[in-house]
Amino acid sequence: MIQRLVQQIEHQLGWGDGEDWSNKDFEALSEQIFETTKKRLSVTTLKRIWGRAEMVANPSLATLDILSEFVGKKNWREYTKSSYPKKYPSHSKNIRKRLKQVALVVIAISVALLIRAYTISRYEASKEVPPLDRALFTFEGKVVSTGLPNSVVFSYDASSADADAEIQIQQDWDDRKRISVSKEDSIATCIYYRPGFFKSKLVVNESIVREDDVFITSDGWLGTINRDSVPIYLSKDEIVKQDEIGIDITSLSAYDIDPKVTGTTTSLYFIDNFTEIYTNDFKASLELRNTMDKALGGCQEIEVYMLYDGGAIGIPIARKGCISKLNLMAFDQYVNGKKNDLSSFGVEFETYEKLSFSADNSELRIWINDDLAYELPVVNPARAIKGISIHFAGTGSIRNIMLKNAKGTNYHFN
Repeated sequence: MIQRLVQQIEHQLGWGDGEDWSNKDFEALSEQIFETTKKRLSVTTLKRIWGRAEMVANPSLATLDILSEFVGKKNWREYTKSSYPKKYPSHSKNIRKRLKQVALVVIAISVALLIRAYTISRYEASKEVPPLDRALFTFEGKVVSTGLPNSVVFSYDASSADADAEIQIQQDWDDRKRISVSKEDSIATCIYYRPGFFKSKLVVNESIVREDDVFITSDGWLGTINRDSVPIYLSKDEIVKQDEIGIDITSLSAYDIDPKVTGTTTSLYFIDNFTEIYTNDFKASLELRNTMDKALGGCQEIEVYMLYDGGAIGIPIARKGCISKLNLMAFDQYVNGKKNDLSSFGVEFETYEKLSFSADNSELRIWINDDLAYELPVVNPARAIKGISIHFAGTGSIRNIMLKNAKGTNYHFN
């Protein structure tokens, strides 16, 4: 039944097989579930349901209730009942014959409707739709405070749109994160629970007419313990040690979180304006490790993201036996570990592992422990780098973090 529910959600989303989803897809699903149900499931919880993370126990009834509500049912019990329709056997050959005749009629009608719909769609596509005049629309996002969580007030004017136009505000790069607004209104607000550089958009009938930057800084290093709802925010004193920055089992225990019972993810953020550091001229390096016990951590995944204006470079690392689960991304290119050899990103985590990556006008190069692991083309124009975030399955730490460019601009974060 859980597998049936998973398949129904995949069909409802239309994103393809969940085996091929990236971490961003699971983040987008988490947001859609929250928008629909006003209840939040973490990325880790969703990955466990989809078999993309270690299953520590059967899914809780609360999780199944939320997923059932997302597909239109009141709860898990109602979903299981509705998914098992009663079957009544046919006792007569005549009945079976009539059913076959009805089925043939239904198929014929369906084919006719498909042909008609195709003809109409071709006609509609042939009609020229005049482009929207961007000058007629305004859109601006304003961050209302410092720290997290943080609300953003969007001021917009879409009054010149057609009466039946669909008006939406897209919170960031992901076009699945949209809220519908009225052309008669001028204000809409959203809450952001994590720092980052977000390219928000005003969308009219699927056309982006205006964009504005939403930049929520972390004020130095920020640590979070991620939950199904709002994350737990850790202070600098809790994460900055003498020679490393990290989140350990002590931090989890302080908030009554037991990784033996539930899967836990933690994150470190440093989001700020890095002057003169761009995607076509930078070198970055750091040492990192996953400190979760092997018996609990399983694959001990780490995901490192270099955020830039309009996107992110995402580099995964895990234990060698788990490289099939990894996904690499850069400049809107996705490399799925199930279809590509990402074995260079497998490590042992007996001690700190070194990750280095750099880019020029043509190539992004990634090294693991000074061995070249992967190369990807760089997409121009150059974009300003806005921060770095590191996400651990369980707990972890980093040290010797460096970011610089060829001109000599150099940042050390310890």
